[in-house]
Amino acid sequence: MQTRQIARLDSLAHENARLLRAIRAEQNQNSIALQEEFRIMENILRDSGYKVSSLGERIETLEDDISRTPIPSLDDSLSDGTDSMDLGMDVRGNELFSTSRMDMNRGKYDLAMMGFESFLEQFPEHPLADDARYYIGEALLAKGEYTEAAVSFLTLTRKHPESDLVPPALYKAGYCYKIMEQDALADQYFYKLLAEYPDSPEAELARQRDSEEQ
Repeated sequence: MQTRQIARLDSLAHENARLLRAIRAEQNQNSIALQEEFRIMENILRDSGYKVSSLGERIETLEDDISRTPIPSLDDSLSDGTDSMDLGMDVRGNELFSTSRMDMNRGKYDLAMMGFESFLEQFPEHPLADDARYYIGEALLAKGEYTEAAVSFLTLTRKHPESDLVPPALYKAGYCYKIMEQDALADQYFYKLLAEYPDSPEAELARQRDSEEQ
């Protein structure tokens, strides 16, 4: 749950930065527009023989006011207690993850795995790293590569022990070994799931499976 909240905050931070850039660009455009309007007025007044020295001073004053307009900082926008969040996460990580997820949904499992593996290689500390490992396991499971799928699921439980994907990963690992008729290994991970996450939906699935087999 916490990793997903951090991922959402990271996305909001990048969106905030984009909006700040847009604000600065809009201010620059306003400054240019004001300069152009006053130049037109200056030309009209000059043609009429009007003194325009004060007009130039007014232009400078307006430009100075615009340049001094405060822009909210990212620190202000994240004043909700997330001081320790890493704001330097490259937005390319989110883009790579999203692309790989789309490949996964389209059944392009090899392409999805390549994307998720590249994501983990480039962004090993990304908040969605556990999701990427889980999807690699899912892709391998869909391809019928059960041993590799089980290894991927168990890698998730080892590298991301606090992830809320640990219970489904344990269940999927047990399921893979069950398909391969390696009952001892399957039971090992089902029992671990029941012992450590007894209230999880996956634990209930494991109990149902056990009762059906008896």
